[in-house]
Amino acid sequence: MQGLKSWMFAAMLVAAACGGAAVVETVSSRSALAQPAGPLDDHWRYHDGRWSYWNQGDKRWYYTDGNHWFYHNGTAWAPYRFDKAFGRKGFERGAYVAPGENVQVTLPNHKIYVAP
Repeated sequence: MQGLKSWMFAAMLVAAACGGAAVVETVSSRSALAQPAGPLDDHWRYHDGRWSYWNQGDKRWYYTDGNHWFYHNGTAWAPYRFDKAFGRKGFERGAYVAPGENVQVTLPNHKIYVAP
């Protein structure tokens, strides 16, 4: 009878270890799906009620209100003057002209997406 109890205890320990390993594998695979591996490509994201564009080449966010383009410099939005790599590949230039230095432009005040 003592041998049977030992075998049952050992079987329960093995089952608990396998169950724990299965839970750890499930959690780690879910987190791998939630966070894409490697650097992100160029993409649009809807956040704080606005659509913003992440450009991997410049490593910054862009936004347009329909009249002007803006970029986020890490602390606030600023008028974009098309001086970086954005728009140099796969972008058809139209008749857009960046606002001059003395033109009054209302800057956006919405937040950018910051990954957790």
